Amino acid sequence: MVLTKKLRASEYLEEAWIEDIRFERPFSGPGVYTVLVRLAGQAGGVEVREDKAVLVKVNAAVCPYCARRITKRGYNAVLQIRSSSGRLDDDLRRRIDAFLQDELSPRLQDSIIGVEEYREGFDILIDDPSIARMIASKIRSNFLAKIIETFKLVGRNPDGSRKGRLTISVRIPDIKHGDVVLIDNRPYIFLTVSTGGNAVLVDLNSGREVHMSVDSLWQKGFQQYPGGPMMKRYMLLSRSGPTTVFLDAESNYSKVVEVPSDVVRVYAGDFHEGGEYKVFLAGNRVYVVKRVDDG
Repeated sequence: MVLTKKLRASEYLEEAWIEDIRFERPFSGPGVYTVLVRLAGQAGGVEVREDKAVLVKVNAAVCPYCARRITKRGYNAVLQIRSSSGRLDDDLRRRIDAFLQDELSPRLQDSIIGVEEYREGFDILIDDPSIARMIASKIRSNFLAKIIETFKLVGRNPDGSRKGRLTISVRIPDIKHGDVVLIDNRPYIFLTVSTGGNAVLVDLNSGREVHMSVDSLWQKGFQQYPGGPMMKRYMLLSRSGPTTVFLDAESNYSKVVEVPSDVVRVYAGDFHEGGEYKVFLAGNRVYVVKRVDDG
Protein backbone atom coordinates (compact mmCIF):
# COMPACT_ATOMS: atom_id res chain seq x y z
CA MET A 1 0.00 0.00 0.00
CA VAL A 2 2.85 2.42 0.87
CA LEU A 3 4.76 1.66 -2.33
CA THR A 4 1.64 1.98 -4.46
CA LYS A 5 1.02 5.47 -3.10
CA LYS A 6 4.57 6.46 -4.02
CA LEU A 7 4.52 4.86 -7.47
CA ARG A 8 4.44 7.27 -10.40
CA ALA A 9 4.49 6.28 -14.09
CA SER A 10 7.30 7.83 -16.16
CA GLU A 11 6.57 10.06 -19.12
CA TYR A 12 7.05 7.07 -21.42
CA LEU A 13 4.32 4.94 -19.78
CA GLU A 14 0.57 5.29 -19.89
CA GLU A 15 0.16 3.47 -16.56
CA ALA A 16 2.23 1.57 -14.02
CA TRP A 17 1.54 -0.86 -11.21
CA ILE A 18 3.19 -3.20 -8.71
CA GLU A 19 2.83 -6.80 -9.82
CA ASP A 20 4.54 -8.65 -6.95
CA ILE A 21 6.29 -8.01 -3.62
CA ARG A 22 8.26 -10.54 -1.60
CA PHE A 23 10.78 -10.48 1.24
CA GLU A 24 14.28 -11.72 0.41
CA ARG A 25 14.34 -13.55 3.77
CA PRO A 26 11.47 -14.71 6.03
CA PHE A 27 9.90 -12.00 8.13
CA SER A 28 10.96 -12.29 11.79
CA GLY A 29 9.91 -9.03 13.42
CA PRO A 30 11.32 -5.48 13.47
CA GLY A 31 14.47 -4.86 11.46
CA VAL A 32 15.80 -3.92 8.00
CA TYR A 33 14.71 -6.13 5.09
CA THR A 34 15.42 -6.28 1.38
CA VAL A 35 12.12 -6.42 -0.46
CA LEU A 36 12.03 -7.57 -4.10
CA VAL A 37 9.47 -5.57 -6.04
CA ARG A 38 8.33 -6.40 -9.55
CA LEU A 39 7.09 -3.30 -11.36
CA ALA A 40 5.00 -3.39 -14.51
CA GLY A 41 3.85 -0.75 -16.96
CA GLN A 42 2.12 -0.31 -20.26
CA ALA A 43 2.57 1.93 -23.30
CA GLY A 44 1.00 1.58 -26.71
CA GLY A 45 -0.34 -1.86 -25.90
CA VAL A 46 3.10 -3.14 -24.89
CA GLU A 47 3.76 -4.25 -21.30
CA VAL A 48 7.17 -3.86 -19.65
CA ARG A 49 8.47 -5.21 -16.36
CA GLU A 50 11.40 -4.47 -14.09
CA ASP A 51 12.58 -5.91 -10.77
CA LYS A 52 13.83 -3.61 -8.02
CA ALA A 53 15.37 -4.29 -4.61
CA VAL A 54 14.09 -1.92 -1.92
CA LEU A 55 15.35 -1.63 1.65
CA VAL A 56 12.50 -1.52 4.15
CA LYS A 57 12.79 -0.71 7.84
CA VAL A 58 10.11 -2.45 9.91
CA ASN A 59 9.16 -0.98 13.29
CA ALA A 60 6.85 -2.42 15.93
CA ALA A 61 3.83 -0.17 16.41
CA VAL A 62 0.18 -0.34 17.36
CA CYS A 63 -2.05 -0.16 14.30
CA PRO A 64 -4.45 2.83 14.14
CA TYR A 65 -7.49 0.61 14.76
CA CYS A 66 -6.00 -0.94 17.90
CA ALA A 67 -4.74 2.46 19.06
CA ARG A 68 -8.28 3.81 19.00
CA ARG A 69 -9.47 0.91 21.12
CA ILE A 70 -6.65 1.39 23.64
CA THR A 71 -7.06 5.16 23.96
CA LYS A 72 -10.85 5.15 23.34
CA ARG A 73 -10.39 8.15 21.08
CA GLY A 74 -11.80 8.83 17.65
CA TYR A 75 -15.39 7.82 18.43
CA ASN A 76 -18.21 9.85 16.91
CA ALA A 77 -21.21 8.19 18.55
CA VAL A 78 -22.17 6.84 21.97
CA LEU A 79 -24.83 4.25 22.77
CA GLN A 80 -25.97 4.72 26.36
CA ILE A 81 -27.43 1.38 27.45
CA ARG A 82 -29.75 1.76 30.44
CA SER A 83 -32.65 -0.07 32.06
CA SER A 84 -36.14 1.29 32.67
CA SER A 85 -35.62 0.53 36.37
CA GLY A 86 -32.54 2.75 36.52
CA ARG A 87 -29.97 -0.03 36.79
CA LEU A 88 -29.13 -3.08 34.68
CA ASP A 89 -29.43 -6.31 36.64
CA ASP A 90 -26.99 -9.15 35.98
CA ASP A 91 -29.43 -11.19 33.91
CA LEU A 92 -30.30 -8.33 31.56
CA ARG A 93 -26.63 -7.39 31.19
CA ARG A 94 -25.74 -10.98 30.25
CA ARG A 95 -28.50 -11.07 27.63
CA ILE A 96 -27.34 -7.76 26.10
CA ASP A 97 -23.69 -8.88 26.05
CA ALA A 98 -24.65 -12.18 24.39
CA PHE A 99 -26.69 -10.31 21.79
CA LEU A 100 -23.84 -7.94 20.96
CA GLN A 101 -21.44 -10.87 20.66
CA ASP A 102 -23.63 -13.26 18.66
CA GLU A 103 -25.99 -11.13 16.58
CA LEU A 104 -23.81 -8.28 15.28
CA SER A 105 -21.90 -8.74 12.04
CA PRO A 106 -18.08 -8.42 12.11
CA ARG A 107 -18.41 -5.04 10.38
CA LEU A 108 -20.63 -3.69 13.15
CA GLN A 109 -18.46 -5.19 15.90
CA ASP A 110 -15.31 -3.68 14.39
CA SER A 111 -16.83 -0.20 14.66
CA ILE A 112 -17.02 -0.52 18.45
CA ILE A 113 -14.00 1.33 19.85
CA GLY A 114 -14.63 0.61 23.52
CA VAL A 115 -17.06 0.25 26.41
CA GLU A 116 -17.29 2.46 29.49
CA GLU A 117 -18.95 1.11 32.63
CA TYR A 118 -21.25 3.15 34.85
CA ARG A 119 -23.25 2.35 37.93
CA GLU A 120 -26.56 2.59 36.08
CA GLY A 121 -25.44 0.85 32.86
CA PHE A 122 -22.73 1.15 30.22
CA ASP A 123 -21.79 3.19 27.14
CA ILE A 124 -20.65 1.76 23.81
CA LEU A 125 -18.23 4.03 21.91
CA ILE A 126 -18.59 3.76 18.13
CA ASP A 127 -16.63 5.41 15.34
CA ASP A 128 -19.48 5.76 12.80
CA PRO A 129 -22.84 7.40 13.71
CA SER A 130 -24.68 5.45 10.99
CA ILE A 131 -23.45 2.15 12.45
CA ALA A 132 -24.44 3.34 15.94
CA ARG A 133 -27.97 3.85 14.62
CA MET A 134 -27.97 0.36 13.09
CA ILE A 135 -26.89 -1.23 16.39
CA ALA A 136 -29.46 0.81 18.33
CA SER A 137 -32.18 -0.31 15.90
CA LYS A 138 -31.24 -3.96 16.39
CA ILE A 139 -31.32 -3.57 20.18
CA ARG A 140 -34.72 -1.85 19.90
CA SER A 141 -36.17 -4.73 17.87
CA ASN A 142 -34.85 -7.42 20.21
CA PHE A 143 -35.28 -5.76 23.61
CA LEU A 144 -38.22 -3.33 23.09
CA ALA A 145 -35.89 -0.41 23.78
CA LYS A 146 -36.83 3.26 23.67
CA ILE A 147 -34.43 5.28 21.50
CA ILE A 148 -33.67 9.00 21.92
CA GLU A 149 -30.98 10.77 19.85
CA THR A 150 -29.08 13.94 20.73
CA PHE A 151 -26.27 15.68 18.84
CA LYS A 152 -23.54 17.73 20.47
CA LEU A 153 -21.08 20.01 18.68
CA VAL A 154 -17.55 19.17 19.85
CA GLY A 155 -15.45 21.28 17.44
CA ARG A 156 -14.64 21.94 13.82
CA ASN A 157 -13.01 19.80 11.15
CA PRO A 158 -9.95 21.13 9.26
CA ASP A 159 -12.23 22.16 6.38
CA GLY A 160 -14.35 24.27 8.73
CA SER A 161 -17.35 21.94 8.86
CA ARG A 162 -18.98 21.14 12.17
CA LYS A 163 -17.62 18.20 14.14
CA GLY A 164 -20.22 16.65 16.37
CA ARG A 165 -20.91 13.56 18.43
CA LEU A 166 -24.14 11.60 18.32
CA THR A 167 -25.48 10.23 21.61
CA ILE A 168 -28.21 7.59 21.45
CA SER A 169 -30.02 6.82 24.68
CA VAL A 170 -31.16 3.16 24.65
CA ARG A 171 -33.56 2.39 27.50
CA ILE A 172 -34.52 -1.28 27.85
CA PRO A 173 -37.63 -2.42 29.76
CA ASP A 174 -36.66 -4.36 32.85
CA ILE A 175 -39.14 -7.18 32.18
CA LYS A 176 -38.66 -10.82 31.23
CA HIS A 177 -40.70 -13.89 30.45
CA GLY A 178 -43.38 -14.59 33.06
CA ASP A 179 -43.38 -11.12 34.62
CA VAL A 180 -46.77 -9.64 35.42
CA VAL A 181 -46.78 -5.98 34.41
CA LEU A 182 -49.29 -3.18 34.52
CA ILE A 183 -49.72 -1.43 31.17
CA ASP A 184 -52.16 1.45 31.09
CA ASN A 185 -53.27 0.20 34.54
CA ARG A 186 -54.20 -3.22 33.13
CA PRO A 187 -52.41 -6.50 34.11
CA TYR A 188 -50.53 -8.51 31.49
CA ILE A 189 -48.09 -11.43 31.45
CA PHE A 190 -45.04 -10.68 29.33
CA LEU A 191 -44.11 -13.68 27.17
CA THR A 192 -41.47 -12.69 24.62
CA VAL A 193 -40.50 -10.37 21.76
CA SER A 194 -41.93 -11.35 18.37
CA THR A 195 -39.87 -11.60 15.19
CA GLY A 196 -41.45 -8.30 14.18
CA GLY A 197 -40.10 -6.57 17.29
CA ASN A 198 -43.40 -6.39 19.20
CA ALA A 199 -44.09 -7.33 22.82
CA VAL A 200 -46.09 -10.56 23.07
CA LEU A 201 -48.38 -10.36 26.11
CA VAL A 202 -51.40 -12.04 27.63
CA ASP A 203 -54.18 -9.72 28.80
CA LEU A 204 -55.06 -11.18 32.21
CA ASN A 205 -58.51 -9.65 32.22
CA SER A 206 -59.59 -11.17 28.91
CA GLY A 207 -57.15 -14.07 28.57
CA ARG A 208 -56.27 -12.99 25.01
CA GLU A 209 -52.75 -12.89 23.60
CA VAL A 210 -51.90 -9.47 22.24
CA HIS A 211 -48.98 -7.97 20.30
CA MET A 212 -47.97 -4.46 21.32
CA SER A 213 -45.50 -2.25 19.45
CA VAL A 214 -42.49 -0.71 21.16
CA ASP A 215 -43.94 2.78 20.77
CA SER A 216 -47.29 1.75 22.29
CA LEU A 217 -45.57 0.02 25.20
CA TRP A 218 -43.64 3.17 26.14
CA GLN A 219 -46.52 5.56 25.42
CA LYS A 220 -48.97 3.61 27.59
CA GLY A 221 -46.40 3.20 30.36
CA PHE A 222 -45.57 -0.01 32.21
CA GLN A 223 -44.43 -1.19 35.62
CA GLN A 224 -43.94 -4.43 37.48
CA TYR A 225 -47.15 -5.61 39.13
CA PRO A 226 -46.78 -4.40 42.74
CA GLY A 227 -48.51 -7.41 44.26
CA GLY A 228 -51.91 -7.79 45.84
CA PRO A 229 -54.67 -10.31 46.58
CA MET A 230 -54.72 -11.62 43.00
CA MET A 231 -51.04 -12.65 43.07
CA LYS A 232 -50.46 -15.91 44.97
CA ARG A 233 -47.77 -18.50 45.62
CA TYR A 234 -49.06 -22.01 45.09
CA MET A 235 -47.38 -25.41 45.19
CA LEU A 236 -48.74 -27.90 42.67
CA LEU A 237 -49.96 -30.96 44.56
CA SER A 238 -51.56 -32.93 41.73
CA ARG A 239 -52.72 -32.44 38.18
CA SER A 240 -54.77 -35.36 36.98
CA GLY A 241 -58.06 -35.54 35.21
CA PRO A 242 -60.52 -32.67 35.49
CA THR A 243 -59.10 -31.21 38.73
CA THR A 244 -55.83 -29.45 39.56
CA VAL A 245 -54.90 -29.26 43.24
CA PHE A 246 -52.60 -26.62 44.78
CA LEU A 247 -51.33 -25.87 48.29
CA ASP A 248 -51.35 -22.18 49.27
CA ALA A 249 -47.78 -21.31 50.36
CA GLU A 250 -49.00 -18.19 52.19
CA SER A 251 -51.00 -20.41 54.57
CA ASN A 252 -47.87 -22.44 55.34
CA TYR A 253 -49.17 -25.05 52.88
CA SER A 254 -52.19 -25.83 55.04
CA LYS A 255 -54.84 -24.53 52.64
CA VAL A 256 -55.85 -26.77 49.74
CA VAL A 257 -57.03 -25.05 46.54
CA GLU A 258 -58.89 -27.20 44.00
CA VAL A 259 -59.81 -25.79 40.59
CA PRO A 260 -61.03 -27.27 37.31
CA SER A 261 -58.04 -28.09 35.10
CA ASP A 262 -59.58 -26.29 32.13
CA VAL A 263 -59.30 -22.90 33.90
CA VAL A 264 -55.57 -23.30 34.62
CA ARG A 265 -53.35 -21.63 32.05
CA VAL A 266 -49.65 -22.42 32.34
CA TYR A 267 -46.98 -19.98 31.12
CA ALA A 268 -44.16 -21.27 33.31
CA GLY A 269 -41.67 -23.31 31.33
CA ASP A 270 -41.77 -26.23 33.76
CA PHE A 271 -44.97 -27.29 35.55
CA HIS A 272 -44.74 -30.37 37.74
CA GLU A 273 -45.96 -31.71 41.06
CA GLY A 274 -43.99 -30.35 44.02
CA GLY A 275 -43.00 -27.19 42.17
CA GLU A 276 -43.86 -23.80 43.65
CA TYR A 277 -45.22 -21.11 41.37
CA LYS A 278 -46.41 -17.56 41.20
CA VAL A 279 -50.02 -17.58 40.06
CA PHE A 280 -52.35 -14.75 39.14
CA LEU A 281 -56.08 -15.06 39.76
CA ALA A 282 -58.27 -13.18 37.29
CA GLY A 283 -61.96 -13.88 36.86
CA ASN A 284 -62.38 -17.64 36.95
CA ARG A 285 -58.88 -18.33 35.57
CA VAL A 286 -55.66 -19.34 37.31
CA TYR A 287 -52.59 -18.13 35.42
CA VAL A 288 -49.40 -19.99 36.35
CA VAL A 289 -46.88 -17.29 35.41
CA LYS A 290 -43.48 -18.61 36.58
CA ARG A 291 -41.64 -20.85 39.01
CA VAL A 292 -40.80 -19.11 42.27
CA ASP A 293 -37.09 -19.90 41.93
CA ASP A 294 -37.06 -18.27 38.46
CA GLY A 295 -37.33 -14.81 40.06
